[in-house]
Amino acid sequence: MADRAEVDIRTAVVDDEVVRVHVAGEVDLLTLPSLAEALAAAGRLSPRLIQVDLSAVDFLSVSGAAELAETAARIPVQVGPASHASRVALAAAGLDHLLA
Repeated sequence: MADRAEVDIRTAVVDDEVVRVHVAGEVDLLTLPSLAEALAAAGRLSPRLIQVDLSAVDFLSVSGAAELAETAARIPVQVGPASHASRVALAAAGLDHLLA
């Protein structure tokens, strides 16, 4: 039996202008649709800012980093806190400017 990546994503409205998305686990090709939907749902609330907490992320794929970049092209995104793995992935993708 192969190991399956798992991700837990929770979204909370902080105030009228900020939505916080907390991500835990692994963000890879299998779990990317969950992240994409959570970010899209947060965006539909028309916040001024989406805060993404990656402190409990064990692995962030290039695809996951790209999804954050695509969201940031539409709505300001601030990543933080972030795990070491997330920080390394974002820096490698040239997205360390998203880090808080």
